[in-house]
Amino acid sequence: MAVNDRSIPKARPWIPEEDLGCLLEDFAAILRSGRLTQGEYLDRFEAEFAGYVGTKYAVGLSSGTAPLEIAMRHWQVRGREVVVPTNTFAASANAVTLAGGTPVLADIHPESLCMGMDELREKVTPKTRGVIAVHIAGLVSPDMERISEFCRERGLFLLEDAAHAAGAAWRGRKAGSLGDAASFSFYPTKVMSCGEGGMLTTDSAELAAFARSFRCHGIAEDGRELVRLGANYRLPELSAALGLRQLQRLDQFVGERNSLARLYLDKLGRYPEIGLFPPPPDQVHAYYKFPLLLPAGYGREEVLGALQEEFGVIGGSIYWPPCHLQPYFRRQFGWRFGSFPVAEEVLSRTLTLPLFCGLTEEDVSYICAALSEVLERCRAGPTAKSPNQTGSK
Repeated sequence: MAVNDRSIPKARPWIPEEDLGCLLEDFAAILRSGRLTQGEYLDRFEAEFAGYVGTKYAVGLSSGTAPLEIAMRHWQVRGREVVVPTNTFAASANAVTLAGGTPVLADIHPESLCMGMDELREKVTPKTRGVIAVHIAGLVSPDMERISEFCRERGLFLLEDAAHAAGAAWRGRKAGSLGDAASFSFYPTKVMSCGEGGMLTTDSAELAAFARSFRCHGIAEDGRELVRLGANYRLPELSAALGLRQLQRLDQFVGERNSLARLYLDKLGRYPEIGLFPPPPDQVHAYYKFPLLLPAGYGREEVLGALQEEFGVIGGSIYWPPCHLQPYFRRQFGWRFGSFPVAEEVLSRTLTLPLFCGLTEEDVSYICAALSEVLERCRAGPTAKSPNQTGSK
């Protein structure tokens, strides 16, 4: 295969050309109104997002981390433990710490890359306050029903970290409606984006009211009194306007991502040495990322480097290093290599290929051919132990 001068990023936001005119009209209306925050676009975005997900409430916030932290504060995790899978972006665990709790990491199931019921059960103690279930790469944990029942029986809260999973569904129910609350991220690489931003979804009136107050320094909803400690976690009107347009396209985005994923699965399925992660039949995968598992003996960093340097294909990971091998967590909690052997073995061989709306069938064919050529040469290369972790919430 001839090397050419293509450059294919691992992710990019998608704003269809036909939406630009409508967005400019929205932006002009906002700027003329003088109401640049906490206005009608945010109200509409929250109402339509709640309707889409199937919850009573949605609260727009400044990032995907903000809903995590606010929920932890509402559930008063200070001095308590919260179970979090080690395979997640650090924000999931950070939110627990910021609220005064202790994140207790759990290993993952090798076939889903998510935390399963067996991994969760062994981490629950009398100090456990709740569980954060991360829908990794856009896949709801296949054990979601068992996890939900387990949490209900033991009086634990269940928070969905749905940063990857806007538009995903499990047994006909949307991600974001499967637990006591959920956190979404609208970072530029996500399935839908408004630049920066996030959303909390819940059926709890108390949590929704707490979130609206906390995002505005702890001021009561009537805007007159400071009733609690809070911060500035507001989502601006311009961002809400973009989020509204993206939400209207969300099913289209997820459909296109699934079409691209099926192309990958078909083409890479011809190589039995490559491990794939097809979704269960009862799920709609959001396909924020497309992961695959390299055979033992292949150097993942060598493969990723060759794809980028020789073919212009930029891949990534979910996540390496996992949380327990991040320097801060190792210092703070004493985790080390060997603490979570399944995650270490599987994630050290997992890489992700480019996946975003606007990627073409020709691009997928090119990427798969490039990967095939690289794998012919990259055998037994050393896997880097601490490459930079990327991604944001």
